[in-house]
Amino acid sequence: MRPAEEFAPEQLIGKRVGFRDDEEHAGCWHRRVGLKAGTVVKLGQTLAQKVELVDPGSPIPEELLTEEAEEVRLWIRADPCPAFPRGCEMAAPRECLVVLEA
Repeated sequence: MRPAEEFAPEQLIGKRVGFRDDEEHAGCWHRRVGLKAGTVVKLGQTLAQKVELVDPGSPIPEELLTEEAEEVRLWIRADPCPAFPRGCEMAAPRECLVVLEA
């Protein structure tokens, strides 16, 4: 396993990834619902882009102008888990992921 941050976002499309489950990620949604792994299907939006889509023309809140808010999130088709027996799709930042080597 390698940290997803070692890859450019574009390089992660199509790769199998695992969701980190250490204490640093205890508050993350993926850990709270029990997601373990999935496949990156496309690049998602940054948080700032999402705000712009929801309320065009309004200023982007200053707290969303940080580097973290500008980082592209990855759209992942997550494997089934107890909370989502048919799986789900979700966006996650690279720091929540590890690349599962074949």
